[in-house]
Amino acid sequence: MIDEFLKNISNKISLSKFLSLEEQEIVKKSKYFYYLLPIECERKRAIVSKDEIYDNNINISIIKITYNKKFGEIKHKDVLGSLIGLGIKRECIGDIILDNNIYVYVISEMESFILNNLYKVGNIVVNVSLALYDEIKDIKVSNYLEKQIIVSSYRLDTIISERCCYSREKAKKYITLKNVKVNGIVNTNPDYIVKINDLVSIHKFGRLIIKEEVKKTNKDKFVLKINITK
Repeated sequence: MIDEFLKNISNKISLSKFLSLEEQEIVKKSKYFYYLLPIECERKRAIVSKDEIYDNNINISIIKITYNKKFGEIKHKDVLGSLIGLGIKRECIGDIILDNNIYVYVISEMESFILNNLYKVGNIVVNVSLALYDEIKDIKVSNYLEKQIIVSSYRLDTIISERCCYSREKAKKYITLKNVKVNGIVNTNPDYIVKINDLVSIHKFGRLIIKEEVKKTNKDKFVLKINITK
């Protein structure tokens, strides 16, 4: 999607749908001027142009979902599944925040449709309304879990092997088959040295970010603190 979007950039301002972290990296490395939603969201819309950008109207709405919790607990996948079940494409849906209530970032073009058509999430009846950003700005949400891994090196195949519980040979093959991206770009080089804060996306396994090197073991292996998607 992002490649096609960038290919069709004209002299006018172009507004993308929600972009993944990988797609945002591609925008940042493009030759165009861009503006990304500044608030702490993972999925963001981008304004892109060949010229300087002065209009930063990003056209995002926040849908608030409330329900009676005695009928069950609604999870992230339930919300996403119900919205997609209405025929809404994934790129029209941004972050989903689960707190006392549920908040969903959507493109403003879909706001009325969702308000008029979303009555249930899974089997649970819900109420939907619009929310303001001030209502959720202090909610702390993380899409990642923190853990530690022990690896012999920072090589990409070593990291993939550890994360996926693959042998080194299987990890190498998985990489060469274009199943791994680093900072949004497909990386087929098993020898690539992963750096701190690199975003590694692994098909079927989600994403990981190496946050810091905790220490070295007595056998000169690296203990790394990483974040992995929930």
